[in-house]
Amino acid sequence: MTDFWDSHPDGKKDLLRLLTGNGKWLSWSDKEANQNDAESKRIAGCREQVEDKLNDALHSTNVVVLLGSGASFCAKNADGSKAPGMWDLWHAVRDGYGHAAFDQIAKDVMGDVPAEGKENIEGLLSLCKMSIELLRVQSENDLLFTQRPKLESLENFIKAAEKTILETVDFVKPDTELAAHAGFIRKFGRRSPEKPRVKLFTTNYDLCIETAAARLGVVLVDGFSHAAVQRFNRDHFQHDIVRRSSNSTKADYLDGVFHSYKLHGSVDWRRQRDGVVIRSQAEATDEMRPVLIYPRSTKYQEAFETPYLDMFAALQEALREPDTTLIVSGFGFADDHISAPIWSAIETNLSLRVILCDRGFVPHQRLDAIDAHEIELELEIQRPYQTKIIKLVQQGDSRITVLNGRFEDLAHALPEISGKTDRQLLQDRLAKLGEPNA
Repeated sequence: MTDFWDSHPDGKKDLLRLLTGNGKWLSWSDKEANQNDAESKRIAGCREQVEDKLNDALHSTNVVVLLGSGASFCAKNADGSKAPGMWDLWHAVRDGYGHAAFDQIAKDVMGDVPAEGKENIEGLLSLCKMSIELLRVQSENDLLFTQRPKLESLENFIKAAEKTILETVDFVKPDTELAAHAGFIRKFGRRSPEKPRVKLFTTNYDLCIETAAARLGVVLVDGFSHAAVQRFNRDHFQHDIVRRSSNSTKADYLDGVFHSYKLHGSVDWRRQRDGVVIRSQAEATDEMRPVLIYPRSTKYQEAFETPYLDMFAALQEALREPDTTLIVSGFGFADDHISAPIWSAIETNLSLRVILCDRGFVPHQRLDAIDAHEIELELEIQRPYQTKIIKLVQQGDSRITVLNGRFEDLAHALPEISGKTDRQLLQDRLAKLGEPNA
């Protein structure tokens, strides 16, 4: 059966649905009255409500954005390659390692190879790592240890799997189409530079945000120095970009500057033997180890290392600020080490507003219903943290807006900020000069 979203390859705000307090997913457009039914009345859609919420978000004092893996699926390459999901990573590792050898590893640690549709690369790697730790302890304490071949096999598999994952998630190319990312960044880049910078957090390893920002001329303050060899230092997040006139001491803040935090690392980060993290895409070696939190159950423990710890600390601090809007898209609340701080902020920060947007709230089969103006909420299919947040909406918590839709739909729905600065107006004019028939 064709997925509802497959027939809508481009972002469209009309596809967004708003969760109402009475447990309905309300469609974007109005439902007109049935002319053949005298008692039928026009039923309003959610367009005005959502536009108001998004407009308020753009003008909040503080804006925090969290993008999960779902936000990268809209990136398009001419050769058909795209952001991988967990299913894609499973098969990429299986293809790279060899089907027979891969299946044997799966049988050894999982009991059997999962049925189609139940492949779980995170579960497999987690079990492999646990098996390795157990075997290492046994090898140190058992003089007659006989399972060294199995230990070495698992260690080689983990090394090969991580290499394949690194290659697979590095899918962004110079000509990758990133319309949604560019639109999202451009609209937030219109905020007054006098306000605190938008903070962009992502769990993704890829370079979608960096590439889209570079094409727009947007500056990302991401914790790395601007030297020839860019080194990570948490203090760089305290820096900003200003323009200073030679005949004035006043600092003029530049437009279009964001803070960028990659919670699980990046394909272009490497850790040197001395522990220093630099920006590089050099081949992975013991001297230049990739800085990624690979998909497995130890994410929480690994997040307490630098630079991840600095990123998570920044997220927790940002969520405590007054008059803050948190926008979450493409993140399914499966990672407790991220979900827990968000829930804690909802519990404690009364001035925090939250906008959640994900395509997984409503099963795609139900979106094709003949009369789908309002779709019933299925609370039992939501993850625990999603369930708690949804229940707050049902209890009338106006701080929270829950939308069913994709990142590209949300990017399309964001309004344009009016009242541009003179510099922004000049940038618009210069951009138009480069358009055909300008």
